[in-house]
Amino acid sequence: MDKTTIKNEQLIDAAKSLPIVAEREGWVLTLDKEEGALFYSPERISDQAQLHQITDEYALYLDKDFKPQGMMIECFEQNFLKHHDSFIEELSEDVFKGKKEGETIVADPEGDKGKGKISTLAKFLESTLIKEAGAKLG
Repeated sequence: MDKTTIKNEQLIDAAKSLPIVAEREGWVLTLDKEEGALFYSPERISDQAQLHQITDEYALYLDKDFKPQGMMIECFEQNFLKHHDSFIEELSEDVFKGKKEGETIVADPEGDKGKGKISTLAKFLESTLIKEAGAKLG
């Protein structure tokens, strides 16, 4: 096995482990409207984490052991949402409702109590990442 194959397998494994790590560590969804990027991560990503591009849209922050430290989707509103079901765009608008351009917004679980919109969006992002990473790197 060459190094590229090994690295690709590590990236796929990291993507598959993301839902468990995210739940255990209480990751949050954060939308940076100025940069247009969505982050799914702890409130602060470790300085030791390195960014690895997984697909054209998804990138993972990983530690030296390839453990997920966070996920980023570049061009979330302008690109990612346009390539996915309109339900996801509506869900995202609900989760990040009422915020202006240039703001960084952390999805508020208090405002989502009983609605499950934040967890639905997070689960969609997780499952899409796993599927697309397998297709691209597998």
